[in-house]
Amino acid sequence: MTRRRLFLVVAVASLTALTSPAGAPAQPPQRGGVFRIGAPDAPGLDPHQIDNFLSQTYVSLAYSHLVRFPAGPEQTSSTDFRILPDLAEKWDASKDGTLYTFHLRRGVRFHKKPPVNGREVTADDVKYSLERFREKSPRRARFDPVQSIDAVDRYTVRIVLKEPFAPFLNHLANASHTAIVPREAEEKFRDFNHPDAVIGTGPFVLKTYDRGVRLVFDRNADYFIAGLPYLDGVTVEIVPDQAARLALLRTGKVELAHWWGWLSPEDGRALKRTNPEMVVTTIMIADLAQIYLRTDQPPFNDVRVRRAVSLAIDRKAWNEALLFGEGCIDSGPVPCAMTEWKLDASKLDDPQRKYLLGYDTTEAKRLLAEAGFPKGFATPVFHWPGFAPPWRSYYDLAADQLSRVGITAELRPEELGKYSTTTSLGKFEKMAMGPYGASVTEVDDFLYALFFSRSPWNRSRVNEADLDRLLLAQRRELDPKKRREIVHEIQRYLADKAYYVHLPMYPRYISHPPYVKGFKPHDGFDLGRRLMYTWIERSSR
Repeated sequence: MTRRRLFLVVAVASLTALTSPAGAPAQPPQRGGVFRIGAPDAPGLDPHQIDNFLSQTYVSLAYSHLVRFPAGPEQTSSTDFRILPDLAEKWDASKDGTLYTFHLRRGVRFHKKPPVNGREVTADDVKYSLERFREKSPRRARFDPVQSIDAVDRYTVRIVLKEPFAPFLNHLANASHTAIVPREAEEKFRDFNHPDAVIGTGPFVLKTYDRGVRLVFDRNADYFIAGLPYLDGVTVEIVPDQAARLALLRTGKVELAHWWGWLSPEDGRALKRTNPEMVVTTIMIADLAQIYLRTDQPPFNDVRVRRAVSLAIDRKAWNEALLFGEGCIDSGPVPCAMTEWKLDASKLDDPQRKYLLGYDTTEAKRLLAEAGFPKGFATPVFHWPGFAPPWRSYYDLAADQLSRVGITAELRPEELGKYSTTTSLGKFEKMAMGPYGASVTEVDDFLYALFFSRSPWNRSRVNEADLDRLLLAQRRELDPKKRREIVHEIQRYLADKAYYVHLPMYPRYISHPPYVKGFKPHDGFDLGRRLMYTWIERSSR
């Protein structure tokens, strides 16, 4: 089958899935009701300029993309990253994967807000939006392979790539970075941070935003998928404190106590005890917990020291102490939840597996002595203390376990702005800790982003020519089976290098009242599509 034919088949099958009764919930959805979420405030609303999980999540309610991921009854799992039509009703690609042609749905209109006032979406809007992403987004490196974006006619967009790029469609679907926006809004408001500038074609319309208090979204009555969304609206109550949000969930004042519905294992288990009526399910998401090591600085430019750090971590004890035995120990460099791409540690050689997952304090001390540190050494550990539980315990446990091999970890907390603009981009001294992922939907973002020598997200400053060649090769391979083989080869290459030290990853407890129906978690920022199929059983509320 040609690639052009393959893309047309996928598009037609996806459109069928949107309308097929076979995909509908067993219980008929009820229309109406306002869905309430407790969450912190966002630093801004511009989908292209702001690289923040809260910003991207909130505006995802208002925006659409050329393509999207499955949601609700369409999806098979929380990591179902098949590509479905959104503003593009179909697309095709050249055999060599360097030319994509998208055919837009006709009659799709922007929200009825000035200065756009409900006009039709055209190919010019797509070109303007994607060019703006290329120019202004902190994630614009995702479009490095893009050579040109052209509006062929009113409803056709052509994108030419410099070379084949396997993650391309996934990046187009990952909300809300490549959201399609109207030029007039930027011309009037200078960017898209003003609430009145949030004008898209998504399932909900931003009505009001009282900063520090709440965001109010109304149902988009003109949404291009007939009959959706079911909800009348969505309200985000700004509540910075997690304990306060959990109290609101317990007392029925919000439907979610987290922007994606997550609770930590500790909070989730406690909620099940105090509120047994709550619906609480667990999922493992595509996320990493890591110690970052500056491999371009002593002492972590020595692989013996890095391996000693890894061997100092008792992952089984960590899992039992903090995660009730529910965590994933074989947690990186590809996350546990990305089963399609994950190379199981059992397929590694014993020495490789030892330095990836092993615990051996005697061997760790021997390696440190061999590297010139018989009495150990001290190192700062930069981190942001605001990550949700159990992260505060992660920092303390890491410091405790490292101390047992002679490494004194001096915890250095940072405020979010500094962490986001320095430490998370590899601008720190010696050692740091934190999560990576949560909203990531492409395996390339766990490999190329974290390990490629020129990637801004290469926190450990890895610089290996052979590794770079493999990372580029998996990006350029369009055959999924062949690409998977390269991804597995990359994992074998990385296993004993300890560029990052991977810590156990915990499941998320998705928690909401029993009257909430149709809400299904999905990795990525796209809360809008999750709530598109969500409905409220009014008789039970």
